[in-house]
Amino acid sequence: MASQSAKSAPAAVAWTGHDTWLLALVGISIAVVVLLISWAKLHAFLALMVGALTVSVLSGAGVEKAADSFTTGLGNIMGKVGILIVLGAVLGRLMADSGGIDQIVATLTRVAGPKRLPWAVTAIACIVGLPMFFEVGFVMLVPLVLQIARRADYPVLRVGIPAMAGLATVHALVPPHPGVLVAVNAVHADIGLTLVYGLIVAIPCAIVVGPLFTAYIWPRVSARVPDSALAAFTTAAPPSAAVTAALDHARSHVRAGARGSTSASASAASTGVAVTDRPEAPTDAVREGGEPRSRRRTPRFSVTVGTILLPIALMMLKASCDTFHWAHGALLTSVEFLGTPMISLLAAIVVALFTFGWAVGSSRREVQDTLSRSFPPIAGVLVIVGAGGGYSAALQDSGINSAIGEAAQHLHISLLLLAWLVAALMRTATGSGTVATVAAAGIVGPLAQGLDSPHAALVALALGSGAAFLGHVNDASFWMFKEYFGLSVGGTLRTWTVSHTLLSLTSLGVILLLNTVV
Repeated sequence: MASQSAKSAPAAVAWTGHDTWLLALVGISIAVVVLLISWAKLHAFLALMVGALTVSVLSGAGVEKAADSFTTGLGNIMGKVGILIVLGAVLGRLMADSGGIDQIVATLTRVAGPKRLPWAVTAIACIVGLPMFFEVGFVMLVPLVLQIARRADYPVLRVGIPAMAGLATVHALVPPHPGVLVAVNAVHADIGLTLVYGLIVAIPCAIVVGPLFTAYIWPRVSARVPDSALAAFTTAAPPSAAVTAALDHARSHVRAGARGSTSASASAASTGVAVTDRPEAPTDAVREGGEPRSRRRTPRFSVTVGTILLPIALMMLKASCDTFHWAHGALLTSVEFLGTPMISLLAAIVVALFTFGWAVGSSRREVQDTLSRSFPPIAGVLVIVGAGGGYSAALQDSGINSAIGEAAQHLHISLLLLAWLVAALMRTATGSGTVATVAAAGIVGPLAQGLDSPHAALVALALGSGAAFLGHVNDASFWMFKEYFGLSVGGTLRTWTVSHTLLSLTSLGVILLLNTVV
């Protein structure tokens, strides 16, 4: 069980000087990665590659084994996780380019009302963040956050922090995000069950870190959106009628009187989301090359949410079937097939081609362009995840995992707490939640062999929870948040860093609580 200490793992053997060296080597390799990323400004892929080779060579594995460990680990993780990352990016881009995000914003803002805008924005971020990586979702939501803040006359942090909190929560805890997928693979957890538990953990975390923390912190931190950010997200096109109506309604309750309807909307080139009116009648707008644009409509809210939740529903259906054994024969085969993560995401993309593409008036050429734009933004994520897999393989092949497991046995550390602690240390050191999860999964994974499905899923979530801990100045997203919302470094530490630490600790508490009842 996950609640058992590492002492319940295989029987301890005598501690040796080589074991001590292997533990020291973990710190050395982490220091190498951190220095290369933060001081030498080397890309994380190269830094992780050098760190992996350092581990292998200094552990005595040899140069030939070092190269083989890295390439094998990279290939394994890309084959299992890389394809899911690609499919998730395609689904997210189809939703963004169709105007589905506009529809979600308009509907939830109208339903929530002005007093509950932070709750609505948190929900928007969680929904938008399900198929997207944090950085992509953040950049896509920034223009909408600025638009809501300006038109509803809200302090930008009052909607900016909930947006960040919703994205960070699902990114850390809910598949198919890459870190969680790597953790699931490392501990051999069931992805459907991990998804169910992840959603259970994510809901209270999103509430605590989103609207509740926002209510406390926004009056205490000064933020002023830079003119450059406003200019980057302002176009001559007005927002959609639905978005305008919803935000005007909110603004009318926040202050008396009216002001201009200038909106802050994203440029398609920088974010892939243009908050524009997609009229029913054809326009005179022309595509590049002189081809007229097709008539485009915004997908309905129910259609948008249904399409995004389809892969989640299919994976949860498979998890329920595996747990309660309610399907047999051909039905069982169908549920197992459709609930496979790759197939469920592919099915959602096929549906999205209609709901976010042809059904709303996009031409085949426009859909093709959307699909083509899905791939460049994820190249960096793919290579980092691949290098992280190589780094993890180097740790395993060098025997470091065995040494850490032996040390944990002597310390009597719960496997859940060990997973969280290792991931938290890696996040603090490297600044990347994905890198932290991948590296920590390589260390903790072998210790989780033999766990039943519920406890393996909780260990995977503990890795994701720890990887959300203490995001600070070595995290690129820290600086994105600071620049977009006009914060000082101190203000960013009090908002971004504290919120991520709160997310990590809250999720750990919920995971430990779940561990007592499963």
